[in-house]
Amino acid sequence: MRKVDDILAERHRPRNPLEKLVKRNSARETWTDQVRAVVPPTIAPHCRVADMRGGRLTIHVAGAAWAHRLRFDLPHVTAVLRSLSDFAALEEIRIVTMPP
Repeated sequence: MRKVDDILAERHRPRNPLEKLVKRNSARETWTDQVRAVVPPTIAPHCRVADMRGGRLTIHVAGAAWAHRLRFDLPHVTAVLRSLSDFAALEEIRIVTMPP
């Protein structure tokens, strides 16, 4: 069995699957931090970025009440996020309710 460090250290393949997964997760955490900085403080701990593909940002929210509150603030959140380089191409925000 190979160690994770050995897999990540491989340079003969430009992007192995584990490296892609680690980079994508790191980007997701960065996006989550950016979104939480923009949404109202009461909502921030209850939301997490699930994905950003093309111009669609998907945010998971812990419960219908938090999703409703976030939808209310969506115009402001969208405008502020578009001013950030990571979200410059943002066209749509999709909110998905997840169990807490």
